[in-house]
Parts: sequence; structure tokens; C-alpha cells
Amino acid sequence: MLARKTKTPVLVERIDQFVGRVREAMKSSEALRNKKIRDLWDAEVRYHFDNGRTEKTLELYIMKYRYALKAEFGAKSTPLAICNMKKLRERLKTYIERADYPKTGVATSIVEKIERAEFNTAGRKPTVLLRIADFIAAMNGLGSKEEMQALWTAEIDLMKGRAQTTIISYITKYRNAIREAFGDEHPMLKIATGDAAMYDDARRVKMEKIANKHGALITFENYRQVLKICTDCLQSNDPLMIGIGLIGMTGRRPYEVFTQAEFSPAPYGKGVSKWSILFNGQAKTKQGEGTKFGVTYEIPILARSATILSAYQRLRESGQGKLWHGMSIDDFSSETRLLLRDTVFNLFEDLWPKEELPKPYGLRHLYAEVAYHNFAPPHVTKNSYFAAILGHNNNDLETSLSYMTYTLPEDRDDALARAKRTNERTLLQMATIAPVSRKNP
Repeated sequence: MLARKTKTPVLVERIDQFVGRVREAMKSSEALRNKKIRDLWDAEVRYHFDNGRTEKTLELYIMKYRYALKAEFGAKSTPLAICNMKKLRERLKTYIERADYPKTGVATSIVEKIERAEFNTAGRKPTVLLRIADFIAAMNGLGSKEEMQALWTAEIDLMKGRAQTTIISYITKYRNAIREAFGDEHPMLKIATGDAAMYDDARRVKMEKIANKHGALITFENYRQVLKICTDCLQSNDPLMIGIGLIGMTGRRPYEVFTQAEFSPAPYGKGVSKWSILFNGQAKTKQGEGTKFGVTYEIPILARSATILSAYQRLRESGQGKLWHGMSIDDFSSETRLLLRDTVFNLFEDLWPKEELPKPYGLRHLYAEVAYHNFAPPHVTKNSYFAAILGHNNNDLETSLSYMTYTLPEDRDDALARAKRTNERTLLQMATIAPVSRKNP
């Protein structure tokens, strides 16, 4: 059995399969053998390139392939001589030049945002949007890796001095614009990114903030009153109020509730569930594999399913609901975000914990805490339960940590009772040990 040199399961399997194909090629005549191995190697490197691997990542992968080939065929074997890093840059340049991708394009949404900003005389000049528009225009006609790399390096240099989180946010905007203008296959998407250290640092800072927050959870004293208001909102004739009620009772994001959510009854026995529904319309997935993109899954709810589904139907059938439905995230944000924020603030200002301001996303955090308290089975951790009901990526137990913001009053009372019992037990133990410790030798 091949000794595995990597901890990445998918790459391990890929390398094993490649070694197997090389083993078959070695059975061919000497004239055909070398050509077959070269073709296999070129296809393998191309596969990783097409799947977004950078030059540095490819170098690391090639080392792993070579370890496996050396273990299988020996240090002076033909496969090891052929499968190497020589002329890797030239190879990648050739892939880019051969690629069938659009050479011209326009990021329409960026242009529209700039046009809207020009009418908003009270706003600031959309500097970042203008930079992105210029960048997309400069990409038109580029055909070599060197030109693309030089263009992106110049953009990154302009971002120097900004906060790291800001730079990462800008990079995302650039990449979205590239996809919109040129499609998902454009090679600039393999170039226009930050380095690994940048993302590692950002993740470290994020985890430090989460750790600090977990050491000082906010007790949500009036959470029942907040949920009561959300329940009342479900009966409103105002589409915005209905949406707020659905956010609080289902825990879905505002953008999901107002523009793309699909709610339906969840089967239970011979009927339907009273305290859960089926949801489709997960946002922020980037349509990635292992996400809830396009997946219908069951979620717990904090009001009767019949009430939720009725409110959802009235929202969808309302005039404003029809305008919201299918709206892009940018259009929804520009038209509804401020109104939604102010309405939530006015509704819950007197009930929200004093440590923070009421906000729409806070309802999603509160939903997760209450749902865990009411519905989570005893054998499931809080982390994994949050991830499941909030629709996070498969095997992603990190994102849910940022939703652990609140603790309920009854949880605090339980904790105080546990602390009291622990203190009493400790004092009792000390009372039995102390006399022994005072004895003279």
C-alpha cells in the first residue's frame, strides 16, 4: 500500500489514483510509456490549475506527488524524472493563453452602483467602486499571466495601509466583479487573491474576538418579550413587520426572508410538524459544494408552523413582497437595509440588553440560542446544533461560534445553582482534609 505523505483526504486519493495510472502506463512499450506518463502529468497539473490552485500551492502538491512516485517506483525511475516542477511557470502561462474565456466584459452591477451614487449628492464619492470599474476595464484584452499579475499587484499596492479586514473585503468585491464581467473560468480569479498569511491573520483575530465574547456572554433578560413581539408581527398587514417576525421566529437572514426563502410544511408521522418547517434559499454559500445551496432542509421554529406559513404566504402575495422577491443583495441593501435597521431598533430598544443595540442579525443569534434551549437533543453539542439549524457548510463548526452571543436567564440561574453546589462540595472536602493537614508529624 502506498505510504501517504499528506493529511488532505481528497489529495491523497487523487495521488493514489495517479500513481495507479502511471503504474499501468509503465506496462507499455518504452516508445509509448514516456508519452503516456507526460500526458498524465500534464493533465494532472492542469486539473489542479483549473480548480484554482496557485503556483505556490501547485509546487507543494508536486512535492507530494513526487514523494508518492519515489515510494512506488524508486529514486531513479522514469516517472520521477518526468513528473517534476521544471518549467511550471511556462506551463501555467500556456494554460492561460490556451484557455477559452471571455477577453472583454463589464461588471454591470458596479456601473449601476456608481450611477446611483452620482445621484446621491449627500454621499461620498464611490472611490472603491471607481477603482474596481477601472480595474475591469484594464482587464479587457489582457492575454498573458504576466500582464494580469502586474495589474493585480498594482491594485494590491494601492490597498496598503488599509486594515487587513478591509483589504479582504475589497478583494471579495474585485473577485465578484471579475466573475460578473468575465465568468467563473477567467484566470484572473487565480491571481486576484490575498496571500495565505493575510487570511490566517484575519482568522486569528476573528477567533480572538470570539474567544473574548465567549468569556462574557450577554444575558438576554427580556427575550420572551422580544419573541412575543416577533410573534405579533406575523399577524401584521405590513410586509416589513411580517418579515421581521419571520426573521425572529425562523432565524433566517433578512435577505433570505425577504427575497428568496421558500418555506413549506415538514412531514411528521402522518401529518405535518407543528414546530418545524422545510426551508430552501440559503444565502452566502457561493454555490459551493458541501453548502446548503439549493438544498431544502428542516429547521426548528419558535411559533406554530401554520402561523409561520400563513405569514410567509401573505408576505409573498403582498405588493412589496413581490418587489422584494428575487431582488439582488445590493438592491435589497440599498432599498431596505436602513428602514429595516431603524424599525428593529424602534421595536426592541426598551427590551434589548444594554450591552448592545438591537439589530436584525441579533434576532438570528437569539433564535439559535432559544432553539437550542427548546429543541436540541441531549447528545448534540451546542456548536454542531447551531451549525445544523443555521445552515452552515457541512463539517463547518467554526462559523457557529460567532453566533454564541447570548445566554438566557434560566441558564444563568442553573449556572449559579451549579456554582453553589460546587462551592458547598469544595468546603465540605476542605473540612475533612484540613484536620489531617494540621496534625504534627
